[in-house]
Amino acid sequence: MSRCIPFQNMIAKGHPEKAVVGLLREFAQDPEYLGAVYNLGLAFNAMGHRELAQETYRLYLELAPDGYWTSQAKAKLVESGRVTGEEE
Repeated sequence: MSRCIPFQNMIAKGHPEKAVVGLLREFAQDPEYLGAVYNLGLAFNAMGHRELAQETYRLYLELAPDGYWTSQAKAKLVESGRVTGEEE
């Protein structure tokens, strides 16, 4: 989780593009770092790429159905109206 904090800070400070670059680099070096996938969704959403963010959350749920960010990814999809809270 702590690996995500710098990227979340970039997103919060209005630099989601930098976060995307860093997260992609981290994920390329460590494909088991699935927190990068969830945080990519946050960055894409911050950039206004809603569909891409939703697809990224779905990818995270496929790769880590019981992962650390699972409930948050599901909540993001529910917020978007793309799934209901009953689809789990």
